[in-house]
Amino acid sequence: MTRRLGPILGGIAAIAVVACGPGAEEPAYVPPPVVEPDYTEVGDFDAIESRGRLRLLVLSEHVEAARSHEDHPIHAQVRHAAEFARSLDLEPVIVAIDDATRLIPALQEGHGDLIVANLPMSDFYREHIRFAAPVDRSQRMVVARADDPITELAELDERTLFVPFDTHLWTTARELQQQYDGLSVESLPALDGERSLELLATGEIDLILAESNLLDTRTAEDDGVRAAFPVSGETGIAWGLRRDAEELNALLNRYITQRRLAEPEREPRTADLAGIRESRTLRVATRNSAANYFVWRGQFLGFEYELAERFADELGLRLEIIIADEETSLLDLVRDGRADIAAGFLSRAARDDDHGIAWSRPYHRAHQLVVGHAEADEPVETIADLDGRTVHVADGGRHHEMLRLLRAADDLDLTLETLPAGTEPEVALMGVARGDYELTLADAHLVKNAQLWLDGLEERFTLGREITHHWAVRGQNPELRAAVDTFLEHKYRGTVYNTLVAKYFRDTERARGFHSHRIDLEHGREISPWDDIVREYAREYGFDWRLILAQLYQESSFNPESRSWMGAQGLMQIMPRTAAELGIEDRITDPEANIRAGIRYLDWLRDRFEDDLPVEDRMWFILAAYNAGVGHVRDARRLAGELGFNPDRWFDNVEVAMEKLSQPEYFRQARFGYVRGHEPVSYVRAIRKRYHAYILWTDECWPVCQESPHPDGEEPLRAPAQWLEATP
Repeated sequence: MTRRLGPILGGIAAIAVVACGPGAEEPAYVPPPVVEPDYTEVGDFDAIESRGRLRLLVLSEHVEAARSHEDHPIHAQVRHAAEFARSLDLEPVIVAIDDATRLIPALQEGHGDLIVANLPMSDFYREHIRFAAPVDRSQRMVVARADDPITELAELDERTLFVPFDTHLWTTARELQQQYDGLSVESLPALDGERSLELLATGEIDLILAESNLLDTRTAEDDGVRAAFPVSGETGIAWGLRRDAEELNALLNRYITQRRLAEPEREPRTADLAGIRESRTLRVATRNSAANYFVWRGQFLGFEYELAERFADELGLRLEIIIADEETSLLDLVRDGRADIAAGFLSRAARDDDHGIAWSRPYHRAHQLVVGHAEADEPVETIADLDGRTVHVADGGRHHEMLRLLRAADDLDLTLETLPAGTEPEVALMGVARGDYELTLADAHLVKNAQLWLDGLEERFTLGREITHHWAVRGQNPELRAAVDTFLEHKYRGTVYNTLVAKYFRDTERARGFHSHRIDLEHGREISPWDDIVREYAREYGFDWRLILAQLYQESSFNPESRSWMGAQGLMQIMPRTAAELGIEDRITDPEANIRAGIRYLDWLRDRFEDDLPVEDRMWFILAAYNAGVGHVRDARRLAGELGFNPDRWFDNVEVAMEKLSQPEYFRQARFGYVRGHEPVSYVRAIRKRYHAYILWTDECWPVCQESPHPDGEEPLRAPAQWLEATP
């Protein structure tokens, strides 16, 4: 069954906007109302849809947090569940449950459709319900008074744990009791979490157990208690649903997976060059345009992008591009630590928003041109000719300010029509070329670029003096600024620089070719010739087609004739033996058969990794295994744990261990031995980078408007034993 999804674009697109940094606005969140259960329904999504509501079962103690405490994990969980419901034109409502032991019975009896109660994906609950994909991570902690010296499990002897009866915490406490004979376990009355902490702080009870993600919020407000130590490993926190709710589960999993994969894994960072080197990543903020940055047939291009890439290469760093939307200031992204450099042909002239910003030496110069349509009836050749005219420019920018001052000084009857503040000049230039706008003002090099691929643009006259363009860094980063200045000084008007200028501002044939396949423009929404085939099989197996296309480009650059030195063939670089084991009898050189085989292999790999892993990391592990083999990924996870990294997180954790597996001191101790570790690391990063670009520039109703991830009646794939082995 295919479902239409309109409003979900608000939720999904909001994540892409968040990736742009602070300043982007999401739709106002309206908390779900609390209602009394007034009907019973135990059906799957069709039955829920017919009711017009998605009923969220929430513990009474969490209702206030769910509705108003934005820093509380339950608030985030309920908010996302509500957004999911609204994306399907369902009204989200909260059904409050007083006792945790009543959550599952209430679900099974049909008083609610989804448990949103910070449930861990433990065997205790799996016996009764199914879980959607995880939305958080947590571990069970022993909680003590702040002055209690207890620090380790061995000290539980002669102590008493107070926990709610018949919950996963009770099960954990009884398991601990079997290990420590002197430990007593007492049933805690049905109290809310805050009341339990109060009793603990005043000494009325000895110790309690709590989930770490909730504890972080609670203990921050109460200095009388502390988290003493964990008694479990991390596990996923997920929403619970009835075991037979297969369609609802599929819809939830697609929604959660999309959100998590699209969210930037980026913490604010304001460190200077030494800290940037330590992170191994240079973050450059820019805007999408033909001059700055765009994607063409899977390739990343643009003058600013290529110049920044050269700079990152010289520093030995990976480049991460941060795309700012129209409402987001590039300088704010730098100031707030979301990016290290802002690059977008920025001018420092007459700016009043550059506090905390240091400007590089100039790397480009341009005059400002008034531009109109070539077939306009009346000429505009001087400032006086602007009288009675209308000019479209971005609100609050340099061009807007110049025209505003000019209008006042020369007493012109000039109408200024403003576009959103961060709008790139090429948008106004396209409007002029189409005849929608009468005039605009833009820098000469951007006009030259637009004239290469837009018909009808004509330069009217030059306005003002020549301006200089600069990169922007934080004022507190003098080392980075010095490195930028040195780089720009060496490259300015050198071979590389001149080549880029010619490529983007002089070569008409190339510019028109770029324009014809830019995926961010309406006519260029086709990413590859294989989009329809990828959509079909990605839908069948529950993957985002844009992620598959990002992988497809990484494997073969969209070339169906591609063949590796190891014998891997086609778009997805499938080995003939792998295709045979997947039951693909068609020639794997056939693009459709090759894509089908690759996606089926990804589906098989998905089941090789725990379902309670963070959604995004499970996907990165799958891709790393596609490239290097499941065995090597498992070795890297084990090594990551031994080295003190998180074995459940790929970026900056397991990927570090993976790179070490090419060193004798590490691969000799690994079960599957040597691996060229930098290859899967680069592979996963490149796919994520391209995937995030595809998300920003395609309008799709994925994940919900897809059919179930597995076709009716199809047996799950059986695992060929050799797939567990390492692959080259």
